[in-house]
Amino acid sequence: MKFSKVWVLVIFCSIGLIGFSQKKMNPIQVVLLAGQSNMAGGGNYDALDISLQKRIEKIAGRVLLSENGNAAKPLSYRDSKPTEKRNFTKKFGPELLVGLTLAEKYPNQEFLLIKRSQGGTALYGAWNPKWDAEKAKAIEKGSFKQNLKLHALHLQDIEENLNALKKQNRAFEIFGMVWMQGENDAILEVAAKNYRNNLRSLVRSYRTTLKSPEMPFVFGQINSRYGVEGGAALVRLNMQKFANGDYYSKLVETSTDTTWTDFPKHLDNVHYNAEGLRRLGIAFANSFFEIQEKLEAAAFKSIDQLLPGKTGKFKAEGETNMIYHVYTPTNFNASKKLPIIVSFSPNGKGDGMLAKMKSSAEKMGWILVGCDQLRNGMKDLEREKKMEDEVLDAIFKNIPHDKNKIYLAGFSGGAMRAYNLTTRRKDKFAGIIAYGGWLGGKEFQDLDYQDNLKVAMVNGLNDKGANKWNEIDEKTLKKHNAIVKMFRHSGGHQVAPAEVTDAVLNWLNEN
Repeated sequence: MKFSKVWVLVIFCSIGLIGFSQKKMNPIQVVLLAGQSNMAGGGNYDALDISLQKRIEKIAGRVLLSENGNAAKPLSYRDSKPTEKRNFTKKFGPELLVGLTLAEKYPNQEFLLIKRSQGGTALYGAWNPKWDAEKAKAIEKGSFKQNLKLHALHLQDIEENLNALKKQNRAFEIFGMVWMQGENDAILEVAAKNYRNNLRSLVRSYRTTLKSPEMPFVFGQINSRYGVEGGAALVRLNMQKFANGDYYSKLVETSTDTTWTDFPKHLDNVHYNAEGLRRLGIAFANSFFEIQEKLEAAAFKSIDQLLPGKTGKFKAEGETNMIYHVYTPTNFNASKKLPIIVSFSPNGKGDGMLAKMKSSAEKMGWILVGCDQLRNGMKDLEREKKMEDEVLDAIFKNIPHDKNKIYLAGFSGGAMRAYNLTTRRKDKFAGIIAYGGWLGGKEFQDLDYQDNLKVAMVNGLNDKGANKWNEIDEKTLKKHNAIVKMFRHSGGHQVAPAEVTDAVLNWLNEN
């Protein structure tokens, strides 16, 4: 069971919590939930199967819910007045099945869910961590919503609940966050265009405030059709882009088919019904499990863990929990020191680089390593350096290799990382494979790059960004006695096909 490493041991005071046993000593797992109307939830509790209701009742004593600033109480439905559209009095949202699924997965664990929701609100406006009155007025309807600062309110909810745990002398950990929002950002073109950046800012704010840089973040993809033309599709796309670029995130994808067979809806074609919310809650919880599985890796104990022709997954020693994947070719023998390539990707997915380069490494009989977590857009530079150092120290310590043939590789921002590492690491690198990457711009031309590198610039003919810097970067590298060769392929901004990588490795292997 992998949780974010936030341990807080206790002492203060605040609101009360009803239900947690004082005898249990395991840290309480804190789950954050936030969003608009589909997070609030309009599911009919009485429409759920009786056996499901009994399962919820069974675990309610160790799963508490604090909703919209109210004191935490055992997980259940909420009372509401019937309306013309929703003629029932017991409503629930996705938290019900999130809590149940987590509690049944971990039967000896207690959970605290802290939820804040408000229908018809936007990330561009009310949810914006950098709240701005002009933006709020541009997208939110009515003075009430235009003056709402939902992110700040949610952080206040969290602080009050955590202080209550401290008052009880209970330790806790941040388990993760669930987000269901985005429909209202489709009504304004600028909001839809900036959804990815705004979501990145929101998630970063939660992680920073809670001192939980690895906090898992799971979220649902919108599939409504209102808003400006193409607005919903743009929000959906930006959600996918964010998920692809954030190592600790998982998107629950949805269909735009209006039969809503994946997550059923009410007749308004916007809000999920009881069955839709049941499935959505389960999908959110399962997404947490998928993130946890991705973060699970063995500690490196012996070279016996390196099997010829296989890929191993290991966790580096240190506080950043770096994970790296190692492919050892079929000719691997611990007593024979082979060349090694350490690769980086722009989205922190080392296994993706392995998939692209593995066949070439196998042909050459070289060891190939892909590093996770390190990605574009990281703001904490000191932590980023520590991540790099901890993973590289582990790789060079644990994996037998030829110290005279250490190569760095990367795609796009991963290539930039490879170049930059030669300016500050003391290791002797033999060369760099830069797929669609450049040094980083004008301000990177004067850095002290390692001398005598063999550099393969591997660019697609249609990669305008990388090709723009070819000559400038080559001139800079040659000041440090680098041997630079350009390798072309017919594509765009992408890792080159295997046959091109074959040629690159053959060139690097030449004396």
